[in-house]
Amino acid sequence: MSLIKCPECEHEILSRIGTICPNCGHMVGYFEGDKNRKKYGKFFAISLFVPFINFVLVLLSSFNKTSLIVASVIFVVLAFLSSPIRYKDIFVTKFEKILFWGIWLGANTLIAVMIYNLMHKFVN
Repeated sequence: MSLIKCPECEHEILSRIGTICPNCGHMVGYFEGDKNRKKYGKFFAISLFVPFINFVLVLLSSFNKTSLIVASVIFVVLAFLSSPIRYKDIFVTKFEKILFWGIWLGANTLIAVMIYNLMHKFVN
């Protein structure tokens, strides 16, 4: 286990979440340090906004086939960029991993079905 300096008293403690400093009583939390906080915040924002942006983009491009194809390509790229696999090192618990994968799969599946139905409309 790696050691970190306690943010309160500079005493060396374990970096594991839930460790309590024997010197001052500070408990190590998940967001100790700016690196984890920034990366988690970025992922959280991406996981909220990208599906919404994809939905609006597909909805607005549903009027002709060419714009729908372009929107579909953008959807695939944004879905890959917002994939939880790219941020797997920020998940601490199995619940977090399952929650974010479930949200990602659910949102992108609904948008993919929407694209499929719109493409089917243009074929017929």
